[in-house]
Amino acid sequence: MKLYKNAIFLVIFLFSIQATFSLEFETAQQPSIEITTEQFQHNKTIKLDQHWEFYWKDFINPGNFNHPKVFDSVSLTSWTNYKDTNNKPLPSFGYATYRLLFSIPKGRPSTSLYIPLITASSKIWINGVFILETGQVGTSKSKTLHRSFTKIIPLDSQETNFEVVIQVANFYHKKGGITTPILLGTTDQLFQKKSLQIMTDMISIGSFSFIGILFLVFYLLYWSKDQAVLYFSILCICMAYHTLNERYAPLAIVFSKLSWVFLVKLEYISSYLAGLFASLFFAIILKEFTHSWYKKTMITIISILVFLVLVLPSPYFTQLIVPFFICMLLNIVYVIFISIQAILAKSAISRLLIFTIIACAITFSGHILFFMKENELALIYIKFAYIIVFLLISMLMLHRFSNSFRQLALANAFVLEQKREISQKSDEISKANLKLEENLNQLKAKITELDDFNHIVSHDLKTPLISVYSLASFIEEDLKDNLNASTKSHIVMMKDVVSKMEASINGLLAYSKVTITKKVKSNFLLNDLLKKITNSVDPQHKNIIHLPKNNIEIFASEIELEHVFQNLITNAIKYNNKEKAIIIIAAAKEKTNYVFSVQDNGPGIPEEYHSKIFDIFSQLDTDEKDLKSTGIGLAIVKKIVHKNQGQLTVTSKENNGLKIEFTIAISPKTNS
Repeated sequence: MKLYKNAIFLVIFLFSIQATFSLEFETAQQPSIEITTEQFQHNKTIKLDQHWEFYWKDFINPGNFNHPKVFDSVSLTSWTNYKDTNNKPLPSFGYATYRLLFSIPKGRPSTSLYIPLITASSKIWINGVFILETGQVGTSKSKTLHRSFTKIIPLDSQETNFEVVIQVANFYHKKGGITTPILLGTTDQLFQKKSLQIMTDMISIGSFSFIGILFLVFYLLYWSKDQAVLYFSILCICMAYHTLNERYAPLAIVFSKLSWVFLVKLEYISSYLAGLFASLFFAIILKEFTHSWYKKTMITIISILVFLVLVLPSPYFTQLIVPFFICMLLNIVYVIFISIQAILAKSAISRLLIFTIIACAITFSGHILFFMKENELALIYIKFAYIIVFLLISMLMLHRFSNSFRQLALANAFVLEQKREISQKSDEISKANLKLEENLNQLKAKITELDDFNHIVSHDLKTPLISVYSLASFIEEDLKDNLNASTKSHIVMMKDVVSKMEASINGLLAYSKVTITKKVKSNFLLNDLLKKITNSVDPQHKNIIHLPKNNIEIFASEIELEHVFQNLITNAIKYNNKEKAIIIIAAAKEKTNYVFSVQDNGPGIPEEYHSKIFDIFSQLDTDEKDLKSTGIGLAIVKKIVHKNQGQLTVTSKENNGLKIEFTIAISPKTNS
């Protein structure tokens, strides 16, 4: 039994010696990289991006590297740049193990490794000691939990030879593996870099968040009329989220099982929306110079990219970042071009604001270029530039608001002054209305008096005239055999004078009623009205009257138009010196007026009397045959035409006929 126990202890002892020898053998292998004291003195940080062993589709733990599937020595880049035994690029999705042997001298200061963001989950050993696991590495998508964070790992100050083993799994991104160099440097320097990075990120996140929320609240509560405020606030919020999620992914920490693909999609969408709202902000600020297609184009492009991010699976949606960067670089060129145009045009927009927009565009282009090169240090300074530019834009926007509020205050003061003046005017108008109402009442009384006068004229004055006319007729009839020629002539003359006086009274009544009598407007055919008038004034058709060729439809007062044409046609026949009067009536409908004309072949009127013929009681011919003429007919024509916003035109030469043209405004039809 004792011999059996001794044999067991011997086996365990020999196995321990073998394992220790094997591990020491592996760690004592010739290092791939030997770093000298001079390198530490001249370079504060050293890139460990060369001579890495790479094992595809294999997770190898320290102590188990007697493995035949090692690639040739590789540099740190996406493993899609590596080629397999068939000389084909490796796929984006997969898993692998990296291993690096390096040595550093003794007597060095405290030294650490800086592990950058690794796509997409990783597990790290140093000299066979497990250090940490970011996410969960696995051989399939379902077994892998993607996470990505930077880390600083201190190295044992007593050791000189180091073996770094990193297992990586990626099942979401187009790039795979360790794509940026691992840094070796003094602990102070690496922590200083890390602190600078954290400080920059925190200032960026705090500044963007504060500015974004401030301007969003300002927009929602006070100044919703300015869309630039809304666009700038959303831009800042998107920048804050992008910066926070890019390096720290707080949602992944709070919700440990949350899909990393979902978080990355949110990050991509926030980047795209930041580009969109930056473009919309620029379009509002320089709207006088931007083209109409610019805003629609940017909305369309970003909408398509966001839609594709939402619907495409990994890794395809991650490939959209390149077309987005190309689009934004072209956008930046356009922004700078338009900004320079605005400066040269001496626009009223603040020059400092325009120069700040140009600086922002240049900063964004630098962000794109350094992001593509994965230069973390340069990106830190880019974030500082962002902070300065966005704070400057915020100050200029606040200055813009102060000017707007100052103008608003002046406008309010002006409105108050206007209200005071309006109040005064309102009092004056009220007094004027009272006066106007009093005048209207007086006018109504005068109209009543005029109606009474018309009644008196039509009844009390015309009745004696009729009696005189009848008495003269009775005398003429009773004494017809005893009257001499002279007495008969006097009686006839008396009857003519009475008739003329009656015609004058009738004319005065008609003239006075033109403006005070409301005429109803209706639709009627002009030629139908003219036929009725010509049959009345020329019942025996002794004269030649040409009606318009087109029987146009008129919307007007038929009674008023009948008065006008009856007076004009009657005068054309009455004062014609030819055997037969030839009368040509024309009519046309224009855009805003009806145009009419009455032309005859009579004796015409000298030019100096063209305006006089429309005066009341005006008569140019005093022959005996005109004894019954009153001189009121054309005055009535003038009054009716002017009442309907029309004009009168006379064209005539002596002994060459007369043409009277008049217009009547086309009234809009109203539903009765």
